[in-house]
Order: sequence, then C-alpha cells, then structure tokens
Amino acid sequence: MSVIVFFTNIMLLLLLVWWLWKQPCLNSIRPYVLPALAFKLVCGVLVGLLYHHYYKEGDTITFKNASLILSSYAKQDLTGYIRLILFNEFSSESFRSSVPFSRLPNFSNSFFFIKLLSLFNLLTNSSYYLNALYLSLFSFWGTATLVTTLVKLEPKYKMAAVIAFLYFPSVVFWSSGVLKDSLIFGSMCWVIAMALELASGKRLEKLNWLLMPLLLYLFVRLKFFLALLLLPLLLIYLLVRITANKTKHLKSLGAQLVAVGLSACFFGVIGAWLVKEYNNAFFYRNLVYTYDEMLKLSVGQPSIKFTKLEPTLSSMLLNAPEALFGAIYRPFIWEAANNPLHLLMGFENLVILLLTIVAIAALLLQKKRLPTPKQLLFLLIILSFGVIIGLTTPNFGTLSRYRIAFLPFLVYLLLQSSYVQHLLQKLQAKPHF
Repeated sequence: MSVIVFFTNIMLLLLLVWWLWKQPCLNSIRPYVLPALAFKLVCGVLVGLLYHHYYKEGDTITFKNASLILSSYAKQDLTGYIRLILFNEFSSESFRSSVPFSRLPNFSNSFFFIKLLSLFNLLTNSSYYLNALYLSLFSFWGTATLVTTLVKLEPKYKMAAVIAFLYFPSVVFWSSGVLKDSLIFGSMCWVIAMALELASGKRLEKLNWLLMPLLLYLFVRLKFFLALLLLPLLLIYLLVRITANKTKHLKSLGAQLVAVGLSACFFGVIGAWLVKEYNNAFFYRNLVYTYDEMLKLSVGQPSIKFTKLEPTLSSMLLNAPEALFGAIYRPFIWEAANNPLHLLMGFENLVILLLTIVAIAALLLQKKRLPTPKQLLFLLIILSFGVIIGLTTPNFGTLSRYRIAFLPFLVYLLLQSSYVQHLLQKLQAKPHF
C-alpha cells in the first residue's frame, strides 16, 4: 500500500470523525463520544489481530481473502466486476467456484458482504485494517444514533444507554472490525432509532429519510431472520404509539402495553403457523441443522446442549427457556476451563447475573409500576432474539458474537433498576470515561 493511499484514507477517516463529532444530536452524550469512538476503533483492530494471530482462521480472514479475489478481478475487467457487483453475474463457472459463498449469490449474506468489502478494497488498496476502521466507524455511527435517541426520549437513563451500547465490552468488540456484525449492528441500531423517533412524534431529518431505505435494506440483506423478528415488533410499536396520540382508547399506559403485547403474540402465532403450513417446516429443520453443525465446533468443550431438539414448534417451545437462559448467562466462570476468551465471557455473564438479581430485588422490594411500551418492546426483542440465537448457537465462542444483537438492550433495561440508577447518577455528574 502506497504512503499516499494510506494518508489519504487516514485524512478521510479523520474528516468523517470530525463530521460525526459536529452533529448537534451528540450534544447530550458529547463527553462520552470520543473515548467511546476510540474504544470502538481499537476493538476493530483487535478483532483482526485476534483472528490473524490467535485463531489463525475464521470468518474475517475468509471474507478478506474472498474480497481480494473480487478486487483483483476489478483491475482486470472493470465492466465484468460492475456486472458482478450489481447483478451477481460471473464471467465463468470456474471463477464463481474460486469465490467462497458464491453458490447462491442472490441469497448469501456472506457473499453480499464480500462484495461490499471488495468496494472498500478499491478505496483502501486492500488494506485490512483501514477497512476495519471504516466498518467500525459505521457501526459506531449507528450505535451513537440509537443512544442519542434513547437519551432524548428518557434523559434519566442516559448513563444506562451509554454503558450498554457504547462501552459494554463484548458488544463493542464484536460489533467492530471486518465482520458482518459491524454492518448488521450499526444498521439495526439506526433502524430502531428511527422507529423510536417516529413513534414519539418527532420529525426525522432529511438525511435520515434519505438513508432510511439504504440502511433498512442493508440490515434485511445481511440478517434476514433477525429482520423478520424485529421489523414486525417495530411496526406494532409504531402503530400503537401513533394511534395512542389520536384516540382516547389507547391513552393509558396499560392499554398501550396490552395492545403491543397482544399484537406481538398474534403475529407470532400467525408467523409460526405460516412457517409450518407453507414452508414445509424448512425454518425449523434449518434451525436444527444449524444447531447440530455448531455443536460439532464444541466437541470436548462446554456448550448449550438440549435433551432433544426436533424440527417442530412444540420442541422449539419446550427448549426455549433453556435456550434463552444459556444465551444470556452462559458460559459460567467455572465452565471457562483453560479458554481465556470463555473466561472473559464468564466474568461478563457474572456481571449480567448480578445486575439481574439487583433488578429483581428492586422490583420486589419497591413500589411496583408498569413498564413503558418502549421497555416492553426491548423485552420482546430480548426474548425473541435470545431464544432464536440460543437455539441455534450452542458454541460459546460464536454465541459471544451473535448475542450482541440483543445483549445491549438487556443491559440497558437492567441498568434502569432504582439501585443501579443511584450509582449511575453519580457517574453522570462526573464522567469517568
């Protein structure tokens, strides 16, 4: 990589950081922005070092090598490369066979990510770590957008949002670097932020309206099954909140909670029935297949093991509690054995367990109050994502990465307990980040 290309990209990254820093929406969390961004960018680099020098294999290395094939093709046949990027047209079958995940290019999210990465290669002259910085910055932008929205809607939970989304270790680490998760997490946070803004009656900025179709497509294209769970929940929440502003029947908090809960249950039942009747239980069979394949990666190691997982709705429901518990609280510290990454995950899970105990104690010992519709929305996201990810991801290493889709929402809710809030108010008065 030439020195000119390197410094040009560094200047472009600094320009993007400056543009982000100047956004007025960040005023509410400005003391935490630069430290959180630095943490994010460092994690993007550390992800690459972890895979290249510790694992010495993995998704990010496969994506990098595959994108290099496409970038090299762009230099040889630019017209053919453009047709490949836009229409998934390969010049030959032999060329197709040389690119991983290209067997079903119209459906593979990994191949879609490889194409995007090859475009970054053209900008960075195929620098892995410059690509990591760009993707980490995108992820941070989407995350910060959601945090500022949450702070705007509920200022008293500012520190809870900042810690859960911008500083919680595994969330920041696994949503950084050259991984699909960087784009998935960033676009998902952005989509949720816009839905919350609309539901609160706020006007979206013109830039957000322009970006909405692109980022919504990016999220759906990269993680369809999560989008299939999330988008109906957001739509239900949005409709209930908008209706509440126009009719007296949904003015009360209890009525809104009932409307969101019943609507979510109704669409869940309809969705389960459609999967069974019109898809020949393909979803359930694919879920069991994914679980079995992941379990093979955990031979001789602790993992989430179900007594009997079958491709039926009844089997999924019976195993759902264990799947959810495992996705949130495992591995335990004593299950880490000699695996340092599992040990770090175990310590993090211990913190989550302690926060859960404190939150339950606060609910039982103090005056009971109804949750807000937004809290119920986040709880439904945690339950649906947690069950699906727990059912399909018995391997703890992979679980640590996949569960970032719901983990910050759980931490955000747990940090809202009155006992924890008392401590966070002190942190908010004197930022320590």
